[in-house]
Amino acid sequence: MELAAITLYKTLVMVILALTGVFSYKAQIVDEEMNKKLSELVLTLFTPVLLFTSFQKKFSKELLSGLGISVLLSLLSFGVIWLICKCVVYRQEKDYAVVEHIAMMYSNCGFIGIPMAQGIWGTEGVFYMTAYVAAANFLLWSHGIIVMSGKKDLKSLKNVFTSPTILSIVLGVICFLAKVRIPAMIKEPMDMIANMNTPMAMMVAGINIAQADLGRTFRKCRLYWLSFVKLIVMPMAMVGLFYLIPVKDEVKTVMILATSCPVGVTGSLFALRYGKDAVYASELFAMSTIISIVTVPFMMLFC
Repeated sequence: MELAAITLYKTLVMVILALTGVFSYKAQIVDEEMNKKLSELVLTLFTPVLLFTSFQKKFSKELLSGLGISVLLSLLSFGVIWLICKCVVYRQEKDYAVVEHIAMMYSNCGFIGIPMAQGIWGTEGVFYMTAYVAAANFLLWSHGIIVMSGKKDLKSLKNVFTSPTILSIVLGVICFLAKVRIPAMIKEPMDMIANMNTPMAMMVAGINIAQADLGRTFRKCRLYWLSFVKLIVMPMAMVGLFYLIPVKDEVKTVMILATSCPVGVTGSLFALRYGKDAVYASELFAMSTIISIVTVPFMMLFC
């Protein structure tokens, strides 16, 4: 119950930050072009720095074991999620099916999961969340592109290993294993940059929601069904599965939190890039993000 209360509190804080983004867009302080630049700033600077600094911990076998278990649980999670996605979209028209598949499979674990983990558990929560983020990025830029484009794209697969997110995680793991700690003079400004991730990520999410036609979105019944599957069915499947696995509760809870996150905005970008229905992808993002204000704390009750 305490974890759910903390999550609810943190969720409300996130909502206020997101509403700041909504206000900024509606007041024309920022526009779509500026939002793209802010999004790039979060993805290429704030989040990578946060991920790297999360590994600046004193080496311990317990943390190393937790990280390894997080990787295995992340891959297991995506396997189960993939099966659920296939069951949900198999009757849909192909162009809509691929949009739904990618949107449902890859959550907003970067923009929302990392700030939530940071707010609830601090850097240790981010430490375990990095395993899910790394798995999500690798699969998104390989499996995601194959599904969305209908063909293999080796160039995109190469981009996985050169993305700031993956590079920061690899460098962080190397420093953690080698017991390399950066000097305090460098660590302090890096921590300040990392602390900017949460407010900026949530403001970007709010700006994205402000761009959607919510009146039209709320009239689409299928969006409610897809949001229910994404935000309730998938995390509950993980709760049941992880209950049978005897590992540290915090690791399992972080993985469930990652699965509980709403649809990621990357699905809209991929749909736009590969000529699919980007508006539909944005509507699913907006609907699931709004509903997640209630469902994320609810899911933490089961943890």
